Amino acid sequence: MRYHLALEVLKAGTGNGHLLTELIRVVYVAWYLQEAGFGAIDSGYYLKAERTLARSGARAVETNIWQLDLADTTVLERVLALHDWQLQRVPISAMFEVQKRLTRFAQGNKASPWQDIGA
Repeated sequence: MRYHLALEVLKAGTGNGHLLTELIRVVYVAWYLQEAGFGAIDSGYYLKAERTLARSGARAVETNIWQLDLADTTVLERVLALHDWQLQRVPISAMFEVQKRLTRFAQGNKASPWQDIGA
């Protein structure tokens, strides 16, 4: 799956902005699917994943090295594992709804889908 490949390439330090964006997208989709009742992990994982990806993106802007800190990848691996589980169970209709929510989020003013849960 694309997001697993993105994670591995970014861990190796040979990534790019597109791959980082792929991970951001899958973290958001996992969140929306969780809100729809498909699996659950602590909301702190999403906050940590967001911070990890933001740090990596900021660092890449300065250095042009698209890499994740290996110490930070565990949280991303946990979210991706949940998403794998979700994809085995979620009906296509729920995925369509999540894609609509993701589009609305991208067009809105919120910093992240879970900004209201606190830090």
